Amino acid sequence: MTLHDRDTRGMTFEDMRRRDDPSRIDEQLVVTLDAQLFYSVLAAVPYLVDYPYECTEQTLNRFLSTAILSSLFDRYPAVARMAKELAKRDTELEAFGGPDPNRQMALEETPWLLESQGKRGTTENAVIKVLDPRIVKTQRASALAKLVRDQLPSGAFPWWAGGPPSDYMTLYLLYGFAKAGEFGVAVPREVVTKGWRYLGEKYQRELRQKLDRPDCDCAWEFLTFLNYVATAYPDPSWLGDALPVAERRRILGASFRHWREHAPYLKGLLALTLKRMGRPEDARLVFDSVMDSAQTTPDEGTFWRPEARSWLWYNDTIETHAFALRTLMELRPKDPRLDGLVQWLFLNKRLGHWKSTRATAEVVYSLARYLDGHHELAVREAAQVEAAGATTELVFEPDRYTGKKVQIVVPGEKLGPRDATVTVSKQTPGLLFASATWHFSTEELPKEARGDLFAVERRYFRREQRGKEVVLQPLAAGAVLTPGDEVEVQLTLRSRAAAEYVHLRDPRPAGFEPGVAVSGWKWDLGLVRYEEVRDSGTNFFFEWLPAGDYTLKYRVRAALGGTFRAGPATVQSMYAPEFTAYSAGHVVRVGAAP
Repeated sequence: MTLHDRDTRGMTFEDMRRRDDPSRIDEQLVVTLDAQLFYSVLAAVPYLVDYPYECTEQTLNRFLSTAILSSLFDRYPAVARMAKELAKRDTELEAFGGPDPNRQMALEETPWLLESQGKRGTTENAVIKVLDPRIVKTQRASALAKLVRDQLPSGAFPWWAGGPPSDYMTLYLLYGFAKAGEFGVAVPREVVTKGWRYLGEKYQRELRQKLDRPDCDCAWEFLTFLNYVATAYPDPSWLGDALPVAERRRILGASFRHWREHAPYLKGLLALTLKRMGRPEDARLVFDSVMDSAQTTPDEGTFWRPEARSWLWYNDTIETHAFALRTLMELRPKDPRLDGLVQWLFLNKRLGHWKSTRATAEVVYSLARYLDGHHELAVREAAQVEAAGATTELVFEPDRYTGKKVQIVVPGEKLGPRDATVTVSKQTPGLLFASATWHFSTEELPKEARGDLFAVERRYFRREQRGKEVVLQPLAAGAVLTPGDEVEVQLTLRSRAAAEYVHLRDPRPAGFEPGVAVSGWKWDLGLVRYEEVRDSGTNFFFEWLPAGDYTLKYRVRAALGGTFRAGPATVQSMYAPEFTAYSAGHVVRVGAAP
C-alpha cells in the first residue's frame, strides 16, 4: 500500500484471524517500509553515468542528470551528504538483497545471479564514488566538453562523433540544454545558438513550404517537438533568427490541426506549447484528452497502458509518464493526480530499473522538479508501525540513508489471531510504500488464489483423443486419471503493473512426469521467458513482464497411481519480493492401470 503525506492505512490477513486450521504454524510477519524515495532516483544514476556507449544522446543525458544533481547538491547539503554515502556502493545496479526474509528461494537457482549481485565486479572501478558530489561535477564537465567537441561546423550534432548531422539529435540536445538551464546550470550559449541556426535553416529549406498544404503529411512529431523546445528558452535571443514568432505560430496551427493523431507524449509537448504561446483553452483541450484516459488506483497511482508502438521515441512508457508529470505541474499545479504520477514512477522503479538513458534522465528531471517545487527534498520523514501488539517509531533523516529495505520482523511465536492487522501511520510530507508479508506453513492446500499486484490461477485439463482431434477436458474435482493420461497445465498470470525479473514456480504433483524434459527460452504470447524443468516442478523466469494477462501452458503425464497434492503455483518479483501471489492448491487422483 502507499501512504501520502499525513495518512494512516491498514493491512489485514483474514486467514490469520481464523482458528480452523490446526496444522498451521506461523513462522514470521515481515513489515517493509520504503521511504526516502528520491534516493531511489539517485541510485539509478550510476547506471546512466557508466552506460558503455558514447553516443551524443547518452553523453547529453549524463551531462543533464549530473548537472541537475550538482544543482541540488548546492542547494540541499543534506542531499549531497546522502549521495556521498550512496557513492560507496560498488555495483552498477542495486543488489537484489538476498537476506530479505520475504525471499522465497535461493537466488542461485535463478538465471539472474549476476544481476542479483548488482553486477558486482564487472564495472566496479567505474561505478565506485560516482555519486560523490565532486565526482558528479567532474562528470558534468567531462560530458559537456565532449558535446562541444562533437558539434559540427554547421551547428548540427551527429548521433556518433564524426558522423553525419542528425536533425533529431540536434533538437534533442537543445532540449536537454534547456532543461539544465531550468536548474540554473550554465549552458554554452554559442553551442545553443549554432544549433538553432542549423535547425532554422532546415525548417526554411525543407518544411516551411509544406505546412499549408491540406494533404501534407510531413513530420508533425518533429515539428511539435521543435516548437516546444523553442518555448523552453524564455530568452528569445538564444534562438536568434532561426524561428521567428510568425513561423512558430504557423507550426503551432498545423500541429494543433493534427492533435488528435498525436501520441500522449506529443500531446503533452503540444499542450505546453499552446499554453506558453497564449492559447490556454486549447492547451487544456489537448491535455484533458490525455488525462481522461488515465487510470488511478490507491496503490499504483496514475498511469496509462503502454502504447502499441512503444519502441518509437514519442511512445516510450516511462518518458510519457515523466513528461505528463511535467505537463501537469505547469498546466494544473494543484491537480491531485500529480501525486499519482509520482507514485507510479516510483513503483516502476521498485519493480525494476530503468534501462534507457533517455528515460532515466527524463525521470530525474521531472521528479527533481516536482520534489523541489513541493518542498519534499531533504526533509525528515517519520512513520509509525503497529504490528503484533507493538508500536515501532521509525525516523528517516534526510542526510542518513537507511537502506533500501527497512523491515520489522515479528517471529511466529508472537503472532496470534488478534495480530492479523498491521497499521502504518505517516505524519510527514511525501510518499511511503509499505507492505506486510505473513509466512506460515500448513498441511491445508489454499482453497482460492490470492494476490495483489500479481495474480496466478492454475487449471488442469485431460487431453483426450477424439478421432483426429485432441480435446481438452477440464479436470473436475474428484476426477480420476489413468496412468498414461496426458494432462495440460494452464497457468493464467496477471500483472497490474510492468515488472522486471519475475519468477513463477509451479510444483508438479508426485506421480507425474514432465511432457518435455528440456529447459529453454520461449518467445510466444508476447513474452520472452526461460522455462526450466525440474524434478519437483516447472519454473518460468521473466526478465520483463508487461502489465496484462497471459496464459502459459505445458504438459505432464500421469505415471503412478495414487492421490497426490499439488502445492500452489507462486509468482514473485525478484527486485521487490514483497510483491507475490499464489494459486489455489489441488488434489489430483490417478487410479490403477487398466
